This record gives sequence, C-alpha cells and structure tokens, in this order.
Amino acid sequence: MQRSVLVIIIACIGILYFAGCESQPEKEERLAKQYCGSCHTFPDPALLDKKTWTDKVLPQMAFRMGFSNMQMLMQMSDADREIVVQTLPPQPMLSEEEFELIRKYYQRMAPDSLTLLPPPVTKPITQFEITPLKLPVQGIPLVTLIKADTLHQKIYIGNRYGKLYTFTNAFILQDSLQLESPPSHMHVEKDDALLLLMGIMDPNDQAHGKLVNLHQPQKPVLESLQRPVHIQKADLNNDGLPDYIVCAFGNYTGALQVYENVGKDTYKKHVLLGMPGARNTIVRDFDNNGLPDIAALMTQGDEKIVMLLNQGSFNFRLNTLVQFPPVYGSSYFELIDFNNDGKLDILYSNGDNADYSITFKPYHGIRIYMNDGTNHFTQSWFHDMYGASQVRAADYDNDGDVDIAAISFFPDFKHHPENGFFYFENTGNGFTAQTTPLATTGRWLTMETSDIDQDKDIDILLGALDFDSDVPRTLLEQWMRDKTSILLLKNKLN
Repeated sequence: MQRSVLVIIIACIGILYFAGCESQPEKEERLAKQYCGSCHTFPDPALLDKKTWTDKVLPQMAFRMGFSNMQMLMQMSDADREIVVQTLPPQPMLSEEEFELIRKYYQRMAPDSLTLLPPPVTKPITQFEITPLKLPVQGIPLVTLIKADTLHQKIYIGNRYGKLYTFTNAFILQDSLQLESPPSHMHVEKDDALLLLMGIMDPNDQAHGKLVNLHQPQKPVLESLQRPVHIQKADLNNDGLPDYIVCAFGNYTGALQVYENVGKDTYKKHVLLGMPGARNTIVRDFDNNGLPDIAALMTQGDEKIVMLLNQGSFNFRLNTLVQFPPVYGSSYFELIDFNNDGKLDILYSNGDNADYSITFKPYHGIRIYMNDGTNHFTQSWFHDMYGASQVRAADYDNDGDVDIAAISFFPDFKHHPENGFFYFENTGNGFTAQTTPLATTGRWLTMETSDIDQDKDIDILLGALDFDSDVPRTLLEQWMRDKTSILLLKNKLN
C-alpha cells in the first residue's frame, strides 16, 4: 500500500517536473493537440494557410469552445440563435491564455500559402453525346434534385424554388408541382414515391424539413427534420413495416436518425449519431446476421465514414472505417468492389469549400480505399479535384471494370471551369481523366446515373445550381444567357 502511494507521488513529481521544463513551442503543440483533437481528428497546421487559420477557423473554434462572440450570434436568425446557444459550453473549455497559445501554434506552424497542384492532364470525353438542357423556369438554374425513375420511365427534377418537374425519358415535360421547400432526395417504388424537403436550404438549424408522399404532399410522413439531404427506406427490425433512415445535415446541430415504424402512420425517432453533417447512407447486411446495417458519411467537423451494425431492437454498434481532418470537406461516398475480391471498397469525394476555409486545397478530390477483407481500409488511389461534391461509380463502358464520374461545385472557375466534371475511365492499369468544354455551362451540385434511354448502358445527368460566388463575370453572363439546368451525357456504347 505504501509502495503504491510512493509510486503515485513520484509520478506526480515527474509530471510537474517535465511540465515545468516544457518549452513554449512544446506547450503550444500539446494544447493544440489536446483541444483541437478532442472533438475530431487533429487538424495539421499545414492543411491551411496562416491567414485562414487566424481569421476564419480559429475564431469559429473559439466560439464553439465557449468563448463569447456576439458578432457571430447576431449574424444568425433568432430561431437559429436559440438552437445554437444550447449547443455551446456554459463556460470556456480552456483559459484565454491557453487558447492564445493554440493560436500562436497555428500561426507559427501553418504555411503562408498552400502549395497547389498543377492542373490534371485530361483527355476529351468521346464515349458520351453531351447535350445542355433547359427547364421551363424563370431566373437562373438552381437544381437541387435529379431522380431517374426507371420503373415508370420518368425523370424528376427539383429546384431551389420548390418546383418539381416530371419529364419522360425523352425529356418531354409531363407535369410540375409546387412544393413547400426545395427537394433534396427521392425514393421511388412501384406504387410509391417519397420526397425529402429541406425546409430552408441555406445553412441553418431549424427543423422545417419534411418527408412527403408525392401523391399526397400535404400529408407529411415525417416532420420537424433539420435540413434533411438523404433518405433510405428499410425494414430495420424485420417486422414487415418500413422504417426510415434520415440524414439531417443541419448546421451547428443535426443527426443521423432512424424513424421506427410503430404502425398506424406513427414513427419513433432513434438518434444514431447526434452531430451535424450526415450526408448519405448505404443499407446492407454487412455482417450477415439477417438485419440491415447502415454505412454513413459524416461531414461538418468530425468527418468520417462509419458502419453501424444492427444488433436488433434499434441498437447499433458503431465502427469507424475511415476518419478525415475537419477541413477536408467530405461530400459523398459509395461502396463498390473495385478489384473483384468480393469485398466492398470505399469511393469517396471531398471538396466542400463553403464554410470557414474557402481556398483551393490540394487534398480535395476523389479517393479509393481498398478493403483488406476485414473492413480495414487503405487508400489506393487519389485524383485531385478542387471542390469535389459528388462521385458515382459504374461500369460505364461495359468492359467489366468500374469507372467513375465526379462533379465539383467549387472548381477553379477562373482558369479551368471545365474541371467541374471528370469522367475517369478505368483502363485496367489506372484511371484516365476526361473532361468536356460543355462542363463550363453550369455549376454542378447534383448528379444522377441511370440507363435513361434503356439501351443497356449507363447515362449521366448533371444538375446546375448557378450560385455566383467566386465565378468570373464572363462565365456568369454565359450561364444567365444559356440557362442550362441539366447536362445530359448520353452513353454511345449501344
């Protein structure tokens, strides 16, 4: 007993001794890793330049760690402010002196500017016949949803104005519907069509989002969703009733949620991950226990791809597959077997560049993480793509391997606006990047891939949301003049 006490005393003396001997730079680094790595992966100072750290990111970090900032609070709406205040610590998580040391660490260690990569070498796209299409709408193109309904040979296109258009596969307009708010995602079945409405599209924490049935939009299936962006329908407890998995993206708040169907149009909410930035999910029985599991991409700070293994009774075991720094801007993911070993690999894009660190980032792009067979993943391929916002994998050229289509919402509009879309052809020895000048006809936020013309090859649809930030005037004038809402890439294989 006395010996244990003596060991503790000696250990404490040692800690005090080394703390006293700690240099200023060592203390700065220790505090940065301690506090900046407490809620997410520690962000290396080299990921951003000094000015961005100092003027944008660190003030936001201070605010979220409990330091008062009336300017940030007053910039919010009253409704958002009330929600955000409840998420903040009642008092700062560290002293002002400690935070100043963290600020000095990033100022000292961050580069003056990021070293950018040269423009990628590309080839012209020849496999697709590319056609710009307009929508019958006034104003600039602001597409938020494209859904190809292969069961009924229809194409649904929704926009920021809350309008939903129904087209035939030949793009003949059949119908239009005015919705309460912009649609973000759609689930189509033989006799049913579910539509996810965002509520307020711009960053906010207000629970105005809804899930509605297209045939009865005035009677919501689910309400009070925080800026929802993705919906999945699955019977998670094998009781014969469909449950819903909702990515409530939110802003400061949000969640990955499951709504358990308890019968009679009533649902019980289960919060799987109570954090903002849930982007998209994939449902599959990954562990072969007879219950559907969920893979999900979480963005907005604690960026990661997770697997939630269904244990029954709406209990899930969390397994983090890949984790990313909080400035990566994770935007989309898919699971697909790239090497035909029977194991699902990860296809991932990162390029969200709209928050607190708006600058070209050499680590934005498309990545493949290979599965070793035990759900341990290692990056095997990366292609830089500023502002990459979505990625879709398929065998577009019908040669037996997986190709990739990718869009960017934040390309280099000044020098290389054509890099808003890449087609990566799998040659068997890597991927060949291909572009088209017609990719300059819009700012691409949404993408759909499907056999639109039913000729047994996969076509691609891009949707333009033409915000004007960081876009040269000449390009804006082109967008306003041409009003291209959709870019149709019709596969010419068959």
